Amino acid sequence: MYFRTVFHGLLILFLSCSVQVTAQTTSEIIQSIQQLMLEQYIFLDKAEEVNAHLEQLQQDGYFDAYKAPEDLAGALTREMRKITRDYHLGVQAPQLPAAETPVEQPDPLRGLTRYNPSMINGYQYFEDNVGYFDMRFFGGGEVNLGLLDNSLEKLSKADALIIDLRYSMGGSPSTVQYLCSYFFDEDMLLTSIYSRYNDHTREYRTVEVNGRKRPNVPLFILTSDRTFSAAEGLPYALQSQGRATIVGEVTRGGAHPTRSHSLPGGFRVRIPFARSLNPITQSNWEGVGVIPDVQVPEEEALEKAKELAAAAAEKYRENLFAPLLTALDAVHGKSGSSEAERVYPEVRKMLNNGILSELDINRLGYNYLLGSEREAALLLFEANIRLHPESANAFDSYAEALAGSGERDKALENYKKAVALAKAQNLDNLAVFEQNLAAFERK
Repeated sequence: MYFRTVFHGLLILFLSCSVQVTAQTTSEIIQSIQQLMLEQYIFLDKAEEVNAHLEQLQQDGYFDAYKAPEDLAGALTREMRKITRDYHLGVQAPQLPAAETPVEQPDPLRGLTRYNPSMINGYQYFEDNVGYFDMRFFGGGEVNLGLLDNSLEKLSKADALIIDLRYSMGGSPSTVQYLCSYFFDEDMLLTSIYSRYNDHTREYRTVEVNGRKRPNVPLFILTSDRTFSAAEGLPYALQSQGRATIVGEVTRGGAHPTRSHSLPGGFRVRIPFARSLNPITQSNWEGVGVIPDVQVPEEEALEKAKELAAAAAEKYRENLFAPLLTALDAVHGKSGSSEAERVYPEVRKMLNNGILSELDINRLGYNYLLGSEREAALLLFEANIRLHPESANAFDSYAEALAGSGERDKALENYKKAVALAKAQNLDNLAVFEQNLAAFERK
């Protein structure tokens, strides 16, 4: 078995060394590339420059020295990129046939999404309530959009977000569009993609998402010199709108969608046929990359972003809770319907925006009770029963606060309401509510 393996390896090496590209095939390859460049390449003037450059090199016999397929493909790619500076443009050599490759039974499970690498390589919370997720590519289709929805739902309580694109090599523009849409609450143009070959422009606007949008959460995006193509589209769009802070290294600089075309001799050429156009910059990142707001080596980018995000999260929290806290501070030593109507709308707004939950409102109420801010606590508990009229726990907590304030009749009414709701809903903790009612009645 060892000798057979060595033999196969030597045979493949022999084939790779022995396959030579003839001058005729090289000429046919160049002619095909020139035709495709004129028809497909996004910039006609650059296509003409490339064609003239290749023509001159061929007349000079430059490509005669490149007989091996891989060498010729590399030479053609280098010379075309000298003119275009376009890293999406390139020639691929034909695949060598495997020598005496045994026929294997195909794996029926091969390619199933559950066995492929995940688009999201993990998410977590850091200190200061900073959320983070690592995105390795921008996969298309509903499955991958669902992964985004799930990750952002898990991080929905974060006071700042870090998206790590340091290892992301691109993918679907539609997925970039979808993720961008989470961070804007208005309809707006994110980017356009223009194709010269059919003179068509496609607009990518914000779209509806399946989760809660975060138009105000501080946003930080990590980049490296590997970040490429569609993975550059996200930071470029968000940066141009002033919506995100980019931290890391200048990205690789590929903004042109491509298609692969066959060439003579089994070669292929990948040609960019369209270009992105940002509505703010009226340009894109092709050849220059996305320039970070904070330039640091990629290995330092996460720590730097965490530092920046922590400061931004603190300010975000202050602004997030300021209207409610101001309304609660204003009721100190006061009571009545006017004060309630100042607090209730703020609580309702924060509940509707996903900032507070029923449990959070309850905890706020007890925090104010512990701080001897009884009027504010009562208003919070009252808001909770108005917003959650089927919650036994909300009525029980309100009753407890009323009892502590000496409002026995209202306290009794709310304790009874809590028990009635718990019975109607067959709650496991019904006995707790009954005990609380009984204890109050014994006083």
